[in-house]
Amino acid sequence: AARTGSRATPRPDATSRPRRSRADRPPPASRTGGAVGRRPSVTGRAAVLALVLAVLAVSYAYPLRAWWDQHARVAELEAEQETLAEGVTELENELQRWDDPAYVRAQARERLGFVPPGEVGFVVVGAEDEVPDEVLVGASGTGDDATGQAVTAVGTEGPWWSRLSASLAAADAVPEPVEAPAAEDPVP
Repeated sequence: AARTGSRATPRPDATSRPRRSRADRPPPASRTGGAVGRRPSVTGRAAVLALVLAVLAVSYAYPLRAWWDQHARVAELEAEQETLAEGVTELENELQRWDDPAYVRAQARERLGFVPPGEVGFVVVGAEDEVPDEVLVGASGTGDDATGQAVTAVGTEGPWWSRLSASLAAADAVPEPVEAPAAEDPVP
């Protein structure tokens, strides 16, 4: 049955439809001030991404700090190793010097006051301030005891450590050699 009066119009397909330009489109709701269709400033994806980045930063903070501390400790130990290596080199040089008999003799003279047979040893007394302050005067009134050795005394005043150091200094003092008095010829 044919319809009379109605005219069938064909529907235009997508290729024949005219396109609207941006100027022809209605403005979005955000531009017009309406709340409908407004986008939030932080989307769900951005919040999840920020959370993941924060968790990663926190999880890497401790290992990075431990690495930095270990790096600083390694640098410190390397500096200490260099110092110790220099000390070892110095001690090896000292050990090589002790292999030389002349060095051993010189050290024996200097440190221990040894004198080889046939030589006469002299002790040079330093300045006045190096001489012990107190000297006990022996029975002869000359500062010698009955054996002819110089006698030094340490003060009894002051703290014990100063008395100890003064005692050690007095014990290290080398007495001057004293000639024995000539024996008188007995009268027959």
